[in-house]
Amino acid sequence: MPIPLVIHRCRAQWFVGLLLAVCWLLPVRAAEPEAYRIGVEQVDYYPIYSAVPPDNQYRGYARDLLDLFAARENLRVTYVVLPVRRLSHAYWAGQLDLVFPDNPRWAAAQKPAGVTYSQPVLQFQDAMLVLPERKGQPRQSFRRLGFVRGFTPWKFQDDIAAGRVVIQEAPNPEGLIHMVMAGHADAANMAQQVARFHLKRHGLERGLVVEPSLLPLSDSYYHLSSIRHPKLIRRFDAFLRREQRAVQALKARYEL
Repeated sequence: MPIPLVIHRCRAQWFVGLLLAVCWLLPVRAAEPEAYRIGVEQVDYYPIYSAVPPDNQYRGYARDLLDLFAARENLRVTYVVLPVRRLSHAYWAGQLDLVFPDNPRWAAAQKPAGVTYSQPVLQFQDAMLVLPERKGQPRQSFRRLGFVRGFTPWKFQDDIAAGRVVIQEAPNPEGLIHMVMAGHADAANMAQQVARFHLKRHGLERGLVVEPSLLPLSDSYYHLSSIRHPKLIRRFDAFLRREQRAVQALKARYEL
């Protein structure tokens, strides 16, 4: 008799339809985020970035920007905080996926071939800051130059080698400012934006001024770089173009 066969077919079709409906209603599991290790400097250079012992918590403009990139691109990033020299060696040895900050001019002779750099993440002006009453004094009167610990004073290597200057270090920009204000250093090196942030924070907007005879003002740039993932750098560049308003909002938040 054909009737039972029709019934079986109807039941089968109903069951298949039910399975399809259930599968359609079930939440689709999101793709696992890609995981990357970003090497960052164990340096306090807030508000651009900061990561210092004991917790080495990475914070500042760079952290928020990279977190936003990771969120937009469904990435899982781990920040690996290392002293500057160890960071470079770990990166060149292939132990890290990306590094921030980087610049094509830094340690160019030691870097392996094939480093891919992003478009500039931040433009800044590196400056030497002095007390207002010392502005315009002869260059040779500025012997004690202050730098944030971890930074290499490569622009003054000839002066250091000739004994014309000595380098003094402070743990952070605030420490450098206090050293110059107290007369323990003749000049302090830092980005103008960083100096402006900390001077304003302490009500000392005109406490230090730029002395261009020590270091002519010029634009410098921070980049994100990768040896192993050039396509990821291109994705980051696309993110910067696409999210210009969000990036500008972050810069405004950190007064950069």
